[in-house]
Amino acid sequence: MPRKPRSLKEEMDRLTTELRERGSTWAEIAQEYRRRYRLNARQAFREAHRYTQERVVAEWKALWPSEPFSVRKLGSWEAWPGVTGNEPPMAGLNRLARIYGCRACDLVDGEDHTGVDENANVSGRRDIPPPHTPTNLTFSDIKGILPTQPLPGPTSPGELRDREFEQLVHALTDWATQMNRRDLLALIGAAATSAYASPALDRLNGDETQRLSKAMGDPSRVDDTTVGHIEAVLRHCMRQEDALGPQATVATVLAQQHLVVSLLSNGVTERMRPKLLSLLADIRRCTAWMLFNLNDFRGADYHYAKARDAAHQADDDAMCSMVLANWSQLATWRGDPRLGVEHALGALAWGQRAGSRLLTAYACDVGARAYAAVVRRSAKGARRADHTRCFRSVDQARRELHGADPGDPGARLVPFYGEGQYLSTKTGCLLDTGDPAQALQVAATAVAGIDPTFVRNVAYIRLKTAQAHLRLREIDEACRELGEAARLAVHNTSPRLVRSVVETREKLGPWHRTRAVAELDERLHASRLIA
Repeated sequence: MPRKPRSLKEEMDRLTTELRERGSTWAEIAQEYRRRYRLNARQAFREAHRYTQERVVAEWKALWPSEPFSVRKLGSWEAWPGVTGNEPPMAGLNRLARIYGCRACDLVDGEDHTGVDENANVSGRRDIPPPHTPTNLTFSDIKGILPTQPLPGPTSPGELRDREFEQLVHALTDWATQMNRRDLLALIGAAATSAYASPALDRLNGDETQRLSKAMGDPSRVDDTTVGHIEAVLRHCMRQEDALGPQATVATVLAQQHLVVSLLSNGVTERMRPKLLSLLADIRRCTAWMLFNLNDFRGADYHYAKARDAAHQADDDAMCSMVLANWSQLATWRGDPRLGVEHALGALAWGQRAGSRLLTAYACDVGARAYAAVVRRSAKGARRADHTRCFRSVDQARRELHGADPGDPGARLVPFYGEGQYLSTKTGCLLDTGDPAQALQVAATAVAGIDPTFVRNVAYIRLKTAQAHLRLREIDEACRELGEAARLAVHNTSPRLVRSVVETREKLGPWHRTRAVAELDERLHASRLIA
């Protein structure tokens, strides 16, 4: 018989542990905390996670280092609507929801008047299996949610595919709002499994199918052509990810990873082993990049570590540089720019060792971003040295980029990196170090220099331009640029990009009554980027 908890803290610790082990969501656990301990919604979610107020503030500062927050402010939000409290703004509720893994509306103790709606008790949900019922789904189980009306007007095959994709996304989004979280995750998991098991080899021609089938049956028969086929699929997936976002490609890349791991595990020739290890490093790097854009930072961190290990085993200096450069970007984005600097310095050393001026330039580029973030976070007295390091890295990136030749050994790894992307980074560094006017001048050239097929990169320079206008209180211009970024986020549906658009919109809060912001909100709502 379990012993009685000795304190309220131990009782709460045990309650959260038991409910999580049973599969309860954070919303369900918070509801139980509200019932048992008579807490309001914001207190209940914090206690459900077993977070102190200091822990919540630390999580906030790690995610949004430039947005001030304190225990006192959090306490006042939790005390509202009491006389000692202050009403939390929507932007604050959105951030707390991200920390607690819930919806912003879950954090508000609002009144429920659905009883006056005569249709409130009529179920609008489709006939789907209960969450705990094992199920094998087929197409007939989900076809009811798909659009049935033909698309109007003549279209080319490419346009038709894009419009069908957009219609499918909207249909799935509308349908998902009718389901609870557990049902939705179960069905998505089943759909992902189905996609993973689909006959992807049917897309290869007869010779390619025969070659890969033989390789799987006897890994010792893996040759350069086999590796080339896998690399070609990976390059294609990365270009799709640049255009459409990670959701469109991550399952295929995971399947490629499984294939290469299987080949390595079953034995390949000594000549081919380093090539397969290098390919595995590249696949894991791409997987990490896609998880980064899906806002799965822990998953990305794991795969970058695995990618680095495989690159070291392959003795591939260029791949080591690329992995560390991407890893630096992740660390800086997560709010740890000093670790970002550390990874960037490693990327610089390996890029120089590989003899690649392009990889050296890219390492300096991500290093400059990390130094700029250090400047943003540092006390005033410590900023000067890192400011200097930031722009030294920017200048070195430009020199290395302009000095690279067409046969650079790193060219295949950084097809996106050119003058436009370099200028985009310089724009961000100028913003972070407090020079929005100069940032605007650089951004104007950067927009024209980025290959438009790299949709997310174009969107981010638009976002930086919007942020520069916002710093200068040029609200109409900021809204126009943010609207362009939002338009691109509809095409490249990367959650990281969408989150960046929404967070930039939140900074326009003080001007929400202006015509420009109202029109922007209409665009964001029409694009389904905000509710």
